[in-house]
Amino acid sequence: MLPRHPDDRQVCYTTYVLAARWSDAIKRRRHTRAATSSPAPYQEGKPLDLQVRESFSRDLPSRVTATISKVLSMTMSVVLDVTFQTRHGPPVHGVVKLYDRRFGSCPRDVLENKPAPRTQETEAAFQAFVGRGMMPGFLRSLKERNESEDFAVAAREFLDEPNRTEGLAKYEAALWQDCIEHFECETKAYNRLAHLQGKLVPRVLAHISLSATKLATIPQEAASYFEIRGILLERIDGYCLEDLTLAPLPSNLRKWQQIIQSAADIAHEINKRGIIMEDCAPRNVVVDRQSHTPRIVDLAQCRFRDELVKEWYKWEWHEDEGWDPDVEYWEQVSTTGNPGAIWAVMVNRVQKMTGVKLDIRYPDYGAIIAGIRRTKAEAAAAERENEV
Repeated sequence: MLPRHPDDRQVCYTTYVLAARWSDAIKRRRHTRAATSSPAPYQEGKPLDLQVRESFSRDLPSRVTATISKVLSMTMSVVLDVTFQTRHGPPVHGVVKLYDRRFGSCPRDVLENKPAPRTQETEAAFQAFVGRGMMPGFLRSLKERNESEDFAVAAREFLDEPNRTEGLAKYEAALWQDCIEHFECETKAYNRLAHLQGKLVPRVLAHISLSATKLATIPQEAASYFEIRGILLERIDGYCLEDLTLAPLPSNLRKWQQIIQSAADIAHEINKRGIIMEDCAPRNVVVDRQSHTPRIVDLAQCRFRDELVKEWYKWEWHEDEGWDPDVEYWEQVSTTGNPGAIWAVMVNRVQKMTGVKLDIRYPDYGAIIAGIRRTKAEAAAAERENEV
């Protein structure tokens, strides 16, 4: 169990939030033996047969055939620029984000910057594992370990099992669970930011799925393990904030300052709505080319205030004198520093390029916490007066 002593709380939270990253750094696992990786099915010009599981647009049919225009990314997830036909009108552009365990370089990392390739051997091991009905028991065991251990279980750990085939199967199974969790996290975040979609984050058009494998040997009840979940998003015609300084130097740096400030402000607005991003960075911000307004586009790794509060109570932090969950949340927001993760990087890049340090406003977390304490103290005082 994690410590609850107030002096250890910060260490506890840091351990909790960064557990997977620490585990990756501490437990360097051996790479799988050399093998030829299977080619990715995501290529420009190829079609995707998408099943619409939940639509947020009246113009979408239940099945969408999308054509890949460009592969944008294959790191944490597969991100594709696509065109597709709606019920009415000409084809439109969109972005498909697929949580595919088979083709994400970051989830499949075994050693630093060395992803374990998806091969015929690994896929055969996983298919046999699923076919034997091993997935439910494995996922229960994985959940129990993650709930009882201080460090999150990294998929790569299973590659050290004595039985190589079994280890490969469990590795793929753990990656499948990671992808499901990323999908559930991102869709939950977008749902909670519904009123900000199209303004501070992209609009979600639909939750989708893609059938990865059709195998006669896999029973119907196990077919979901070969289904790839994803989301269909509006396409923002723009550029990555990380690439801002690659553009020609503007005549007035105030333009860049406003873009960076807006991006940092968006991160703060998301924090205010009970979401802490664990992968907040300029690379996850897209700037609209026409309006120059930024939007945060990656919410697959987040923590939610209500879930954190439940865990804090489970850890009995509420027994500490003067402890307050609202104050605790903002202390954790301050520690994570989502706005700073954006502006600090960009201010440094602009300064190296121009010699000018941009003045970016940062949230005053001390004032926010003081305001919470003051409001609650005033409410308590008013309640005591009413009792008298």
